Amino acid sequence: MESNDICYLCGEKAVLQLSHIIPSFVVDWLKSTSGTGFMRRGNAPNLRVQDGLKRYLLCNECEQRFNKWETPFAEEIFVPLHQERANKFIKYGPWLEKFAVSVSWRVLILFKLDGYLSGFPPNLVPAVDKALKTWKEFLLGERPHPGRFEHHMLLLGPIQETTLLTGLPPNINRYLLRHIHTDVAYSETKAFVYIKLCRILLVGFIEMPNPNEWEGTKLRVKTGTFQSRDQTYIIPDYLGDYLIESARKTHIVLQSISERQKKRIEEIYMLDLDRAAESESFRAMTYDVMMFGDAAFEQLESENDKKEE
Repeated sequence: MESNDICYLCGEKAVLQLSHIIPSFVVDWLKSTSGTGFMRRGNAPNLRVQDGLKRYLLCNECEQRFNKWETPFAEEIFVPLHQERANKFIKYGPWLEKFAVSVSWRVLILFKLDGYLSGFPPNLVPAVDKALKTWKEFLLGERPHPGRFEHHMLLLGPIQETTLLTGLPPNINRYLLRHIHTDVAYSETKAFVYIKLCRILLVGFIEMPNPNEWEGTKLRVKTGTFQSRDQTYIIPDYLGDYLIESARKTHIVLQSISERQKKRIEEIYMLDLDRAAESESFRAMTYDVMMFGDAAFEQLESENDKKEE
């Protein structure tokens, strides 16, 4: 399906493609490794979906531009990491920063176009426009680097034991390992684009007063190396808090799945028990059961429930 309009990236009048906001290989992996072969979106958990979110954003030339960076990211980072066959040290080229910026640009422009930034602090609105402009120019090769609108990457793994058990939601491993999540997070003084691609977390700075709070996570424009395991990160507390709260909200949303849909999910599992038992979904759930026992399936209260008490 196509649409005649102006390409949001290059600004040329063209036939726009129906572009994926999150690259399709991420969605394909999530479905292929699930226990059912389907996925559900957090804003509509009772509906099964076969594809990720898409919008008319790019002309064919810019779509292919993005694909040049998505292909090495998929082949050299995403797939090896998720299949747990990656080398401990992974070298990357200029395509990694370009890929990260391309996804942040897509997410941020989508949030702006769809009105999701209506509550954004007025003092940070100029930073949104500046980030979009800077990322656009970087992607088009008109500037050598994204400047202060830099990008960071963290690799996520299962939590198998912790002394902070009471502070974690019972689905923490299912969220860390299995969920796709995009957001534009902000406070009165800082803002960032949050992109969770299952086990990989990308963060694009919009306004970050203290970038030195982040260590071991910054992506380099030209070349760099990162560890696929045993990597030490230093991140601000608010990012960890945000991640945990996101897992908690995800658990609450999924609890709202109707009894009819729960029955359908159970029927699909029963049709192929071997697939279900060998799926990454089951594996992630096992980590939560090992940590929390039966509490891994307990109901959590939403903020509205708490206010009603």
